[in-house]
Amino acid sequence: MTCSPVLSCPPRSLRWGAMAIGVSASLTIGSQRVANAEEPEPSPASPVVSSAAPESTGSKLDEPLARARALVAIAEPLFLAGHYAAALAEYSRAYQILDGHPRQYWVLHNLAACNERLFRYDLAVEQYEEYLRRAPATEADRAEVSAILRTLRSLLATLVVESSVAGEVWLDDRRLGAAPGRWRAPAGRHIVEVRAPSYESQRREVQLDPGQLQVNRFQLQRLSTSTGPPPAYFWIAVGLTGAATVVGASAGFATLSAREQGRERAALYLDTQAEAERTRHWALASDAAFGAAVLFGATASVLYFVTDWPNSRASEPPARGPSAHRSFDVALAAPGGFGATLRGRF
Repeated sequence: MTCSPVLSCPPRSLRWGAMAIGVSASLTIGSQRVANAEEPEPSPASPVVSSAAPESTGSKLDEPLARARALVAIAEPLFLAGHYAAALAEYSRAYQILDGHPRQYWVLHNLAACNERLFRYDLAVEQYEEYLRRAPATEADRAEVSAILRTLRSLLATLVVESSVAGEVWLDDRRLGAAPGRWRAPAGRHIVEVRAPSYESQRREVQLDPGQLQVNRFQLQRLSTSTGPPPAYFWIAVGLTGAATVVGASAGFATLSAREQGRERAALYLDTQAEAERTRHWALASDAAFGAAVLFGATASVLYFVTDWPNSRASEPPARGPSAHRSFDVALAAPGGFGATLRGRF
């Protein structure tokens, strides 16, 4: 093909080296890599955009072209040394700089070659296809690119992901898109993960076969947003408070009854020792029960404000007025008819 005086030809060694990797991978279907395969020694290749100083054309395209040439000059030795991820980063920057440039499509060749060497055949296919769409019909290497595409397409499978909720689909370490969806993916063993806000991520190991369609369904479980104890603890505290209050009241009445019996026997000059002991025991029981009632009541009051009630956040108004304050009352009773009330407001 004829090279432009501004842009030089793309490195065919990069393309055919990448194609060699694709052919080797097609013979080892699955997760087997071709890292141990012997690769031909790459021959020196000129970058897609020449690193030489741009010609003075008076065009506004010269500045981005010069910046892209500098990045390509950095990326080329990285690619030849096998540092494909680093070369991909530099080529991507050059591609972005050439946005709107008539020769931007040339960098797609380099991006596709890097992704092919990184076994991202689906991305390589997309970039080669984009290259054919944007390259003029007069480009002599269109037939070569078409041959590369036929080889790479034979290494792809179709992955369909269905999810109970909308989320992101990740294939190994890269994001494919939003679920549910359908994508082309390299054949072999992969980790498919679906992520969604407020839901527990699910990941699954899948084996994709070349040319086959595989459907994976994910049922995501919602994460618990509870930040406090369950309501059952509050009701247990309320029940214990009520039980202790009943026991305390019963013991208090028994104390009063024993004391009255003691007074009647004392009026008749009878022995009141038994009634006195019974009165003391009932009084102690009443005090202990009322003390437990106070403790359980205070615990129930605290739990009332920290418990995550069902739909409490959804029904709660954005701002409370003065009338929305909560209050609680705890009644204390003692033998002899004396009592007190503990009142709190929040």
